[in-house]
Amino acid sequence: MKVLHIATMDHGGAGIATRRIHEALLQLGVESHILCRFKRSSATDITAAQPDMNLYRPPANPLLRKWKQVQRRRGKCLTEVERYERQMGVLDRQYGAAFTMPISNFDLARHPLVQEADILHLQWVENFVDYPTFFARVKKPIVWTFHDENIAFGGFHYSDEAARLAAPFAGIEGTFSSIKRNALASARNIHMVALSGMMERFYHNQALARQFPVEVIHNGIRPDDFSILDRRFCREVLGLPQDCKVIAFCASEINDPRKGLGILIQSLAGIVGNSHKIALLCVGSGALPEADFPIVGTGPIANSRLISMAYSAADLFALPSYQEAFAQTPVEAMACGCPVVAFPCSGTEELITDRNGVRCPDFSADALTAGIAAALGRQYDREAIRQDAIARFDIAHIAGQYLDLYQRCVS
Repeated sequence: MKVLHIATMDHGGAGIATRRIHEALLQLGVESHILCRFKRSSATDITAAQPDMNLYRPPANPLLRKWKQVQRRRGKCLTEVERYERQMGVLDRQYGAAFTMPISNFDLARHPLVQEADILHLQWVENFVDYPTFFARVKKPIVWTFHDENIAFGGFHYSDEAARLAAPFAGIEGTFSSIKRNALASARNIHMVALSGMMERFYHNQALARQFPVEVIHNGIRPDDFSILDRRFCREVLGLPQDCKVIAFCASEINDPRKGLGILIQSLAGIVGNSHKIALLCVGSGALPEADFPIVGTGPIANSRLISMAYSAADLFALPSYQEAFAQTPVEAMACGCPVVAFPCSGTEELITDRNGVRCPDFSADALTAGIAAALGRQYDREAIRQDAIARFDIAHIAGQYLDLYQRCVS
């Protein structure tokens, strides 16, 4: 069976999840490949789509090509994609929302990898898959894992932004929603995958999505990438104090408001000076904030040994996210024996038990403070936390679930 994963990028949260599934499928003997728009990896089984896959064809007449080049230098938009990119750029500078297009200049339907595949697995594909041409021309079975809430909207990826910015984005959001509805209206043989039970329930409430069957398959981790290391040694290497309770926080961009670093610092301030000395370890890009307790930053970490050191150095891992589909970082922390305190975002229903952490009852600073205090007052079995995470979220098991789904789709 030839499986092709289509993803906008091979990095970031969704990109990492895609690569983990792809590599686990290879271990199972599946002929798997990734086609993406933006490639950082040097892996030969990941291919970046080239400009010759472009839907836009420059005119054959050299004078007309030159004229169009001049028009572009003057700021003219000559294609539909260019016009929407210009409009989105203006809106992004004003509002900074996560907003993408269901159209692109890539004609993926005629890509050799698409034509050779037995099954196509769409991942995070915005600004890459051109909905109108792709779903009209591709008749192969499609599995589609949605990594956020974009399937419910035209360009938005999160419900809160869709509600908050409905007025300024009304025109372009309505246009993109219409494009999606029209493109998917006659689509067949698509099977959706939700990363959590909460995302599955969200999916069933969306008119655009519920025409297709859906099932839940979680994100997973490679157990060999993570290990329990000596806490004192890890703290020494990372420059963390030995006499504090260390709380770990991890995000691609630590100051992304959706990830909740601000409310975490506010919550930790309520603990400092009462019963615990606190230090905060931040993993990811971005400037470190100021606080009345030590904050140590590592910057981004790609090396599995170093990320294991970060998780192993901590007493707790905090997930104060307001929105996730199924965060991978708490599973990684658990694979290093680190208990987790989390807001009740998507995926935490499946992740958190009394044996591995605390799931807060709501998204308030008081709830997070109480959750962290409760977790710090408990004794956790680090090895038991690791074994439970591996038993439930080993990527080999997750890949097996996908393989079963692929086989049902092509039968």
